[in-house]
This record gives sequence, structure tokens and C-alpha cells, in this order.
Amino acid sequence: MTSSKYLALLPLVALLSCSDASGPNPEPELARLAMGTRHACRIDAGSIVCWGHGAEGQLGIGLTPVDTTPVVMGGAPALTSITGGATHMCGLEGNGKAWCWGSNLFGELGSSVPDNQCGTAACQPSPVSAATGLRFRALAAGTNFTCGLATDGKVYCWGLNDTGQLGNANTGTACGGLRCSADPVVAAGGKTFSALTAGLSHICALAPDGIAWCWGYEALPIPNGHPNPSFLPNPRRVTGPAFTRISAGGYHTCALTGDDVAWCWGIDALGAGPSPLESAKPVLVSGGHRFVEIASARFTSCGRDRSGAVFCWGPNTSGEVGNDPVGSTSRFDVPTRISGTFLFRALAPGGSTYCGITDQGQTACWGRGIDGELGSGHANSTTPVLVIPPA
Repeated sequence: MTSSKYLALLPLVALLSCSDASGPNPEPELARLAMGTRHACRIDAGSIVCWGHGAEGQLGIGLTPVDTTPVVMGGAPALTSITGGATHMCGLEGNGKAWCWGSNLFGELGSSVPDNQCGTAACQPSPVSAATGLRFRALAAGTNFTCGLATDGKVYCWGLNDTGQLGNANTGTACGGLRCSADPVVAAGGKTFSALTAGLSHICALAPDGIAWCWGYEALPIPNGHPNPSFLPNPRRVTGPAFTRISAGGYHTCALTGDDVAWCWGIDALGAGPSPLESAKPVLVSGGHRFVEIASARFTSCGRDRSGAVFCWGPNTSGEVGNDPVGSTSRFDVPTRISGTFLFRALAPGGSTYCGITDQGQTACWGRGIDGELGSGHANSTTPVLVIPPA
């Protein structure tokens, strides 16, 4: 759900850098707005504010079923970036030290601190030191796992490894018989990368030459349907152009080339029209748009152009495409500009919700809001609504 490929241009928000046709920028932007499946957090004026579902401690303020408007995380470390997993969050200090909080059911927090209990599940309701001894340039979190791009370009991962999402076959089966590791393991055989993104159960990364490599769950078509989840820890090269930005969703991944053109592969949200809806190789997103940012949620994707306009595509179950009609059978097969008048500086994808930083520095969200994901007290909304600032 989170891409790590950016360049910080403003003190409170992180914007995408200009494209570089020679390959990905070696210094990913440190994102200050991030979403999980049903929650969000933002670094704002030195504080961390969070909203949405918090029963696993992912809001960093103890255990709370739902906070429909942002609350300030007290006593938080001085983080400069954050990333969201399904039910956990992680962030980095300026020196690259990692912290995580929320669910720790499969060791996704990477911490040796004794766990608390959130109902019957292990958790940490406030930030704890993670991956001690390593320093990172960026983090990416998926469902019950976390990966970090270390300062030397290697990727280290921890948490659930049932489909090989940790990029390492040498982990135990201590998590109810499932493969997992609470300690960081080196991924992709120590191959070095320049950007990193986590999907639902897979990881994709860009090498310095812009070539994409992915590992973990592979939801690609086969002659008789789709494969059952397999254990695929070895990185596979994506056959396609070189990219400068990349963002993994649930069962698909999208990326931008150096000339700001979007390509997607996998299933669900390819944006290439009604056919194909599945592809093992990158397909060109329709419409001729030039995007400076790409953001993939569980079933959808959105792109932001240089003017700040946002275009989305994919299933529109909860309004996450930003338009009507909404429903389980409604989908937008090509990029469609979201409703409303907001222009955006940065985007953060969640499960069925998107949030973004507007050109005025405010936070606005659209899509699913039943668990407080919109931060405004609204339920679902096809039009971006402003997040209410904390008191």
C-alpha cells in the first residue's frame, strides 16, 4: 500500500521529485502522510496525528475501536517519515532509526519489546524500537510484514513470510505453523535497490537502473484461472520499461517511467480499459496522462499530474475512485478525474480510501469512511472531504 519513492520539498508535506529518465532518484522522499487498511497518520508541525480504526493499537494512543477525527500521539519519537501496513504503522527518525506500533501478530513490528495484548492478539499501542542496529532510508509495510531500504541499498524484511514476502526462504514457522521472522532478514539475496513498495502480500523494488523486481504473492493469470498463494521469495524481474516511481496495491502494481507515463500489471486496476483486466507484464495506462505520482490501494490506483489534479481507476465499491456510481458492480477502467475542486501535493493510498495533502497544506480524504478513515466524521464519500484538525 505504500510507495517510498519521493523527494521532500516542503516542511510538512512530501512531494514527488521531478522525473529522471536515467533511473530512480537514489534518495526516496520520506512520506509524512500514510494509510493502513482502515486508518491514517500524518506528521504535522512536529506531531503525529492519527485517525480511523485503532483496535490493534495502530493509532499509537492505546486501544480504541474508532477515532473519526485525528488525535495527537503523545510521547511519540521525532519521526520524519511514516508508512502504513494493514493494522500497523512504522516510521523513521532523521538518523534512519525505525519505530513501529500496532498489531504484532506475526512479528511485523520487528521489536524485542514484550508485547501487549489487543484482545487475543499481540500488539504495541505506542511506538517501540524496530530492527535495532539497522538504519534505513525508507520503509514499506504490507499485511503483517514490514521491509526497509537500508542506507547501503539492501532490503531487510520482518514479519509474516507465508508467500515469500520477506524475500528470504530461511525463516522459521513459529507463527501458528506459518513462516515468519520477528528479526530482520536480508531480502533478495542482498541485491541493492533505490526504491521500495509493499502491497498486500508482495514487495516490489526498483534497482538503480530503474528495472522493477518483485517477490511474494503473485496474483497472475494462468490457463485455468489464478494460482493459489505460493511461496515465492526470490525476486523476479518485471519485463517492461525502466521506472522512476512504483506503488504496489493489493494484487497489482503500478509504476511511472521517466517521462511520467503510467504502467500497471497484476489484476484489478490496470487502467488500460475493459480489456485487459489482468496482465503478467506492465500494460500502458489509458488516456495519455502524465503523472508525477502514482498511488495504489487494495483494488484501485490513482495518479497525480503536475497541476495537482488526481485521476483514479478500478472498482468503486466505496467511492474510492472519487466519482459516482458506487457499488460492488461499479468500476472505472480508465483514469477518471476525481470529483471536487481540490488540487493535491501528495497522495496516500489505503484499503478502500485515499488521503492527500492539498495545495493549501490541508489533509483531505475520500472513499470508505465507516471506520473513521476520512477523519471528518463522514461515512463513505466520493468527493474529498477535509480532515478535521485535532483540538
